[in-house]
Amino acid sequence: MGRSITQGGPVRQDLVDVARRRLGSQAPALAILPGSRTGYGQGMGKKVSVLVVDDSLICRQLICEALSKDPDIEVVGTCADGKQAVEMTRELRPHVITMDVDMPVMDGLTATEHIMAECPTPILVLTADPRSQAPELTYRALELGALALQIKPAIDAGPDAWNLVREIRLLSSVRVIRHLRRPQRGPLLPPRVATSVLPAVSMGVVVVAASTGGPQVLFKMLSELPADFPAPIVIVQHINAAFAESLAGWLAGASKLKVRLAQDGEPLMPGHVLIAPPGQHTVIPFRGRVGLKPGVERDGHMPSGTMLLESAARTYGRRAVGLVLTGMGADGADGLLAIKQAGGLAVAQNEESCVVFGMPGAAVERKAVDHLIHGDEVAATLVRLARGESLAVGR
Repeated sequence: MGRSITQGGPVRQDLVDVARRRLGSQAPALAILPGSRTGYGQGMGKKVSVLVVDDSLICRQLICEALSKDPDIEVVGTCADGKQAVEMTRELRPHVITMDVDMPVMDGLTATEHIMAECPTPILVLTADPRSQAPELTYRALELGALALQIKPAIDAGPDAWNLVREIRLLSSVRVIRHLRRPQRGPLLPPRVATSVLPAVSMGVVVVAASTGGPQVLFKMLSELPADFPAPIVIVQHINAAFAESLAGWLAGASKLKVRLAQDGEPLMPGHVLIAPPGQHTVIPFRGRVGLKPGVERDGHMPSGTMLLESAARTYGRRAVGLVLTGMGADGADGLLAIKQAGGLAVAQNEESCVVFGMPGAAVERKAVDHLIHGDEVAATLVRLARGESLAVGR
């Protein structure tokens, strides 16, 4: 199986230096490290165990080096192709996997599909540059069950390293579901039998806040909405800034609607979907226009879902429809409450279908939710509302 490339604990700096200097090193591509949960060490305790998958020796070493910055994270194995990744996941049962996409023998997409079918594990897809390949290649991994995207750490790249550490810690507490196979896209789901009914609304704008697991829900929602959907949609999706443009492109490719990153002052138009760009807040300062607002983070985020939803509540009042989807933290909860208090419709994703129930759960705790719906029913719900039908969805 090859010798371990570490001696337990932090990554050995001498081997990191060798890897940097010698891309063609004879160091083993596959390693099970002391401390894994397979009996090779003394056990993980409360540490987060990580399997690193990348065909580049340098990338594997840099990822390991970045993760060594957190003493509560331990790399329990590394490998260089997807086939080894599937085998080592069965054996090691890591808490989180970092996955490259383009690899020999078995690529990261196929490996993700196998892992999510056999032993579901939080998978973080790492890429060197989101602009270097078609967005559908990277985002296909999300369709297959991967949870998030992140930039590979470079040599001495502090921010990327800490972003990676933060993402690993977040994903280690996320539950994942088994993906037996990718479902075929079908017609819109019929409404459930109602346990409560809200009156029809006159829809002026749909505003959405989402985080971990959100891209998958948005993909399904936008792929199912008709081209003549009569209201504009504005979305805040928490994502690494480097992926914002490719996210918009991926969603645009799946939708009959026009999807793009929002620009300051542009009109809100039916059939158009605006994605909040990174580094500033996206708000609706007055009806029919979107605005980009510099500022500071709110609840740890910029753009902030709550700021978007609050602005929609002020501007559209009863004609605002707010959606808070799966995600870590509480962003969007106060904004959804503002929409409800303004007489608009406040909807959140139910716990059953969430990757992380944090954001919808926070909205529930604030009594900000009119209805909880399954993530697969978002498009069907919006279509019924757009037709002026009463919302009849079981809680």
